[in-house]
Amino acid sequence: MRSRIYIVMTIIAILAIMLALILLKKDKLTSLEQRFDPLTQSYAFTIPNLQRLAQANALKAFECQTCHKEIYDEWQASTHASALQDIQFQAELAKPDSPKWLCLNCHIPVQNQRESIVTHIKNENVLEPVAEVNPEFDPQFQQEGVSCAACHVRRDEITGESYVIGALGTSSAPHPVKTDKTFLRQTCLRCHDPQGEGITKNLLCWFESVDELAEGRKDLQERTGRTSDCVDCHMPIKRRRLTITYPDLPPRDSHMHHWVGGGVPKSFAGYDSLLQRGFESGLETMVHFSQKIVANDNFEVRVELTNARSGHYLPTGDPERFLLVWARLYDGTGHVLQEEKYHIGQEWLWNPARKVGDNRLKQGETREWNVKLNSPADLTGLQLSVSVLHVRLKSENARYMMKTKGINENYLPNGQELVANAIAHYPFASYVFHEEIHLENGMKRVFGNKELIQLSKQEQGKKLEERGY
Repeated sequence: MRSRIYIVMTIIAILAIMLALILLKKDKLTSLEQRFDPLTQSYAFTIPNLQRLAQANALKAFECQTCHKEIYDEWQASTHASALQDIQFQAELAKPDSPKWLCLNCHIPVQNQRESIVTHIKNENVLEPVAEVNPEFDPQFQQEGVSCAACHVRRDEITGESYVIGALGTSSAPHPVKTDKTFLRQTCLRCHDPQGEGITKNLLCWFESVDELAEGRKDLQERTGRTSDCVDCHMPIKRRRLTITYPDLPPRDSHMHHWVGGGVPKSFAGYDSLLQRGFESGLETMVHFSQKIVANDNFEVRVELTNARSGHYLPTGDPERFLLVWARLYDGTGHVLQEEKYHIGQEWLWNPARKVGDNRLKQGETREWNVKLNSPADLTGLQLSVSVLHVRLKSENARYMMKTKGINENYLPNGQELVANAIAHYPFASYVFHEEIHLENGMKRVFGNKELIQLSKQEQGKKLEERGY
């Protein structure tokens, strides 16, 4: 009898130990510092809660404009200002396997913009964050996306007071200022160089900006004898007075805050100011065609593509971006007789995410695409067009995106409708080159930037099946 009791008690004890181990394993917490390297994976960490700037009593961009109106206007039209309201981003955020807190670290990076602050993850799983309520949450600040403070305000480690990080420094500012050009030039990399780690099975931020820039500097040095970084290209200098509240201050060299990037804005209205904000494609395209067209014969067109003005690969950033080179042959009535396409970008397979190809243009690289076309029996009015589009979202992926449910409308007001009808609200691609050639007489017409913008705006509302990408 005693032996039976002993056996039962032993079994119960073993089961209790096993249950305790299971519960212990289930509740195992990993700090963010243990999971992510603060130096090389800074995107995993938010900028600590910031106090309002002393004397100026400001923190939000809306408040900074009291003095820095021109810079505020530039920022307001930028992709940084709409980082949270980005339709595609919000659709990605709504996916069940999205580590929302981690994605938001780059789209609303200051803790004051967050309802809660993640401190740990369970079982080393980024989909199981452990968070605490943030008493300093500011919903208005949240809507500003990547705001002034993300780059220019930090907290003193000793006093806890906020100060502005500036490139020039001044004794006239109504707030503390520390000069640190190096910090400002490197702050882009906090979010634009996540090193390409596969965070989850299907989430992969494949920005490798540091490596691309290092390669680009070498190429630029060899070709021109100079080097550059993100700021040199994406924040050109303008001589101006930095504030409107101190009219006696002299004009100074200041960086513009447009960040037009690849020229695909977050809304169709963004096209109206794209050139004013300084957009210029990094790609140079030349179409070579010389032979005489003969009816019912083959002929060849050579398209020369050069990454002439980018310090990184073309395209860069989001792995789904690509350049589409598109040749179309039309008869005299405008009917498409033949079309050929060439894709320049990365190729990925998903679930799990894995890179299977990459033919992007390196810095200074020139590549030729030779396309063979067939002439018809009737050459009357025969015309060739060659286009290059910078595609952010191809139709296949857009169709899937537009079916997304559960959009957080606190982040994106009316977001569910905006996502479902993205073709009317969200540019998927921009024309960066377009040339038309009348093959009968050899007359050519290369579209200027304003005409390219008009072509891009004509994509608004176009059905997915009618798009060429």
